[in-house]
Amino acid sequence: MPKNSTLLFLLWNIALTGLIAWGLLRKPTTHVDAPASQDSSAVAPAVMMATRDSAALKEARIAYFHMDSVKNRYELIAEKNSRFTNEADRIERNLQKKQDEARQRYQELMTKDHTYSTKAEVERDENELREQMARLQELQADGEQRMARMEAEMLTEISKELEAYLEEYNKTAGFDYILSIQGGGQIWVGNKGLDITNDLVSGLNARHRARKTTQ
Repeated sequence: MPKNSTLLFLLWNIALTGLIAWGLLRKPTTHVDAPASQDSSAVAPAVMMATRDSAALKEARIAYFHMDSVKNRYELIAEKNSRFTNEADRIERNLQKKQDEARQRYQELMTKDHTYSTKAEVERDENELREQMARLQELQADGEQRMARMEAEMLTEISKELEAYLEEYNKTAGFDYILSIQGGGQIWVGNKGLDITNDLVSGLNARHRARKTTQ
């Protein structure tokens, strides 16, 4: 079983890719109909085209934040990660205990003198070994499924919290684009003054603490 949240952060990075270039575009897509044909017997179909305004990008308000910093400093993630790790350790300890018990019983049955055992007794011991193996496999599968569900729930909650706060934050900030920057990513930032990471982390933690006090 996993003892840390490396897989969680990997999944989280993939899911939050949707937040990269998170655009609050001012201009909607419009539909432009093709001009009618000179030939009245032929009707030209309507053509859907997106409005392209290259000048709009020059006036766009853009900001970015470092996702790695959010992961390291957002208190909700630390709490969820701690809970996840504790549960993974608990499941692993339980599985290890069952494995030790099964191993001990296996040794007992393997060293058992079957010289005077009946065929039914031998089959009973063999069936017990098979049942123990099946129970261990089922226990391991249940633990893996539980951790997978827990990871998915954590990912969903954290993603929703981040997106909800960005929506609220941008009501005042009024950015057209908020970019999520990853370490080793493909976006290079030239203007450090556009970095809102500290504001984002502070706001997320304040929101989280306020919510905890009301629970």
